[in-house]
Amino acid sequence: MGFLDRLFPNLGKSSAKGKSGYTRIEGQHGLWFYVQCDRCGEKIAVRLRTTSEIQRREGPDKDEGPGQFFVRKTIVGSQCYQRIEATVDFDAKYNVVEADIDHGKLITYQEYQKETSDR
Repeated sequence: MGFLDRLFPNLGKSSAKGKSGYTRIEGQHGLWFYVQCDRCGEKIAVRLRTTSEIQRREGPDKDEGPGQFFVRKTIVGSQCYQRIEATVDFDAKYNVVEADIDHGKLITYQEYQKETSDR
């Protein structure tokens, strides 16, 4: 182990790799992800502002999750009003690394588009 390896132990090691297709970037500060309600099956698009709603993992909290960014969000659809609690971790490119969705599930943009084009 060289001097630089001891000084910067994580240099060159990749962080958690995100799954593409679950988010869509809109403009400079918009990020969309999509969930489906377990109760009624409604597919819901959720828009986040990358400047205010998404939190960066840093300081003492940086090892508490797999992603570089995260958000906790309560989502309510228009059909059955079931509260969907979502905690989503993102990598540096805002791809989903891990998602914990209570009363629903994370779906891809293509799955969401299929629902909206069938109407």
